[in-house]
Amino acid sequence: MNELVHIGNADISVKEYEGQRVVTFKDIDLVHGRPDGTARHRFAANKKHFVEGEDFFVVTPQSLEKSKMDGKRPTGIEEVNPRGTAFITEQGYLMLVKSFTDDLAWGVQRQLVNGYFKVKTIASDLSPQMQMLYGMLDQMAESERKANEAKQIAMKANETVENIKDAVRPVFDNWREEINSKFKRIQHYCDIPFNVLRNDMYTELEHRAGCDLNTRLRNLKKRLYESGAAKTEINNCRKIDVIEKDKKLQEIFSKIVSEYEIQYCA
Repeated sequence: MNELVHIGNADISVKEYEGQRVVTFKDIDLVHGRPDGTARHRFAANKKHFVEGEDFFVVTPQSLEKSKMDGKRPTGIEEVNPRGTAFITEQGYLMLVKSFTDDLAWGVQRQLVNGYFKVKTIASDLSPQMQMLYGMLDQMAESERKANEAKQIAMKANETVENIKDAVRPVFDNWREEINSKFKRIQHYCDIPFNVLRNDMYTELEHRAGCDLNTRLRNLKKRLYESGAAKTEINNCRKIDVIEKDKKLQEIFSKIVSEYEIQYCA
C-alpha cells in the first residue's frame, strides 16, 4: 500500500521518480481544493516556461519499465497513461501555483513543500535545529489553515449559492444562446470532451422524454427537404435544433443542463 501524506484537507500518495518526489495535476487540484483540471489547464497555458526533466517528467509505460530495469524503481507509480502521464517536481509545482494567492493556497504550499517534497532532506541532511525550524513552519501552516477554514467555508457557501442561482435561472427568449453558454461553462469545469458531455445530456433527455432524437432529426431533415430548404440548411441540422422546436423537450433539456451546472460548477 502506498504511503499517504495529509496536506490541507486531503491525503495524497507519496510518489518519487528519478530520485525526486513528484505530484500529479490531480494531487495539486485535490490539496488546493480546486476543480478537477485546474492545474492541468494552468500548466498547458504556460507550458513554454516549464523545462522537462527539471520542472516535470512525462512518464510513459516504456520509460517506467526502463526505470525499473535500470534499478531506479519509482515509488508509488505503478501505471501511467499510454500516451504519458505528467509528474510535477517541487520546482515545477512552485511555478505552477504562483497564481494561487488566496490564504488557503499559501498554507497548502508551505505544507506540501515542507511536509512532502522536503521530507527526505530533513531526514538525512539537516541538523536537529533545522528540523525543529521546519516543524515550527508546519505548525504555523496548520494554524493558518485553522484560522482561515471558517472563512473559506463561508466564501465557498456564498459562491455555491450564487452558482446555483445562475444554474436555475429561467431561460427566456434567447434559449439557444443561453443553453450554449451554460454548456460551455460546464465543459470548462468538468474537463469532459465536448462531444461526450453533450451526448450524455442527449441520452438523458431521451430517457426522460421517452423519445429518439436520431429519428426526430431524420424527420426534421425530411420535412425541410420536402419544403424546398437549401441543402446547406438541411446538412447543418443538429439534435439541438430538434429540441429547440419542441417546447416540452426544451423544458426537460433546460432542467438537465441546470442539473449538470449545479453538479460541476456550484
